[in-house]
Amino acid sequence: MRNQIGSLIGPQPGVGFGFGGAVVVDPAAAHTPQSEGTWQWGGVYGHTWFVDPAQKLTVVAFTNTALEGLWGKFTTDLRDAVYESVK
Repeated sequence: MRNQIGSLIGPQPGVGFGFGGAVVVDPAAAHTPQSEGTWQWGGVYGHTWFVDPAQKLTVVAFTNTALEGLWGKFTTDLRDAVYESVK
């Protein structure tokens, strides 16, 4: 899983797109504690997941929160809490 769109703009700054999901290419630009190369995706009914190979970390969350569970505060709070706990 790696960025397949080169320097084109991905789903958000610092994030590219690969075959199967988004890929963090610049953690600082993406405002994320995730490592470069982390791949992630989510669904409209409220699930989100990411795999950070550098940290040997996989996180999956299933909710029924619709868009909040896809890209809302829940997802960033969950991500930040996980990374804070593995420091």
